[in-house]
Amino acid sequence: MTTEKKYSVLFVDDEKRILTALRSIFRREYDVHIANGGEEALAILAENEINVIVSDQRMPNMLGNELLAEVHKLYPKTMRLLLTGFMDKEAIIRTINEGEIYRFINKPWRNDEIHKTIAEAALASEFDVIENIDHQAVNEEGNTFLKDIAGNNPDQGIVMMGSSQELRNQIRQVCRQHDINIYGTQSIPQAVGVVSARSAIGVAIIELPVNTDEAMQTINVLKEKRPELISIVLTTETDAETAVELINSGQVFRYLAKPLEDKQLETAIEQAFTRHHVLTTHSGAKKRYKVEKTTRSITSSIKELFSSFGRLAKKA
Repeated sequence: MTTEKKYSVLFVDDEKRILTALRSIFRREYDVHIANGGEEALAILAENEINVIVSDQRMPNMLGNELLAEVHKLYPKTMRLLLTGFMDKEAIIRTINEGEIYRFINKPWRNDEIHKTIAEAALASEFDVIENIDHQAVNEEGNTFLKDIAGNNPDQGIVMMGSSQELRNQIRQVCRQHDINIYGTQSIPQAVGVVSARSAIGVAIIELPVNTDEAMQTINVLKEKRPELISIVLTTETDAETAVELINSGQVFRYLAKPLEDKQLETAIEQAFTRHHVLTTHSGAKKRYKVEKTTRSITSSIKELFSSFGRLAKKA
């Protein structure tokens, strides 16, 4: 007789009452560990296989985003969630770009939502993280990692959605150096059309417009339709609420403020193609980057854009 696997969850918070409440909610379903700070959490991780870590943000000595960045480096298979009752913009953005978290959970939480999120994260933790690409090995013949990918798939490319000519030129320069195709678009319909028709596009670089509503809807639906497509979102003015939605509803890979240094842009693109390569060669890994349905109402124009998505992709 087999018994259902009991996943392990580590809750980290400096408030005892929060830890007590979380342990009470989850102890029947999970092997629950608790820690009152980052150092204690890392000690528990060193001794136990943890499937999911849920950390508060505001803690003494080590902030939640700092802890999750360390967990990402040391225990990449552990699914990372940030529990926060406030909107610290810089911390949230660092958590996206350095901690690569699965979800943000707002305090006070709703029991049904936190149950669902942790259950999904626990299941996703079953799938291995395979991103330790040996860049030295692929560079033996003088090729960069991106050139190696392009050599294996000459149609490999980036779609860029935005109006900044300076940024477009900057991206073109990086792509030219590494033999990566770039498809520049200036509107959502153009970008969706390009992605629909070209299955080899691995990365989308999206400039958030002033009115973000349609762009956010598009990012959400693109990730649902093409989970292996990696999004880098650029903006003049970063925003905490937008950042939370970009993760929960879009699983964006990077959320970066313009202007970018050339090396910063090149590194982001290389890391994005590494992630894309993993997701296309290890299909189970896609479950680690599942998105929630957007809370925004999908407009009829966006629905119409995506209605032919599957048919166009099959023709490509």
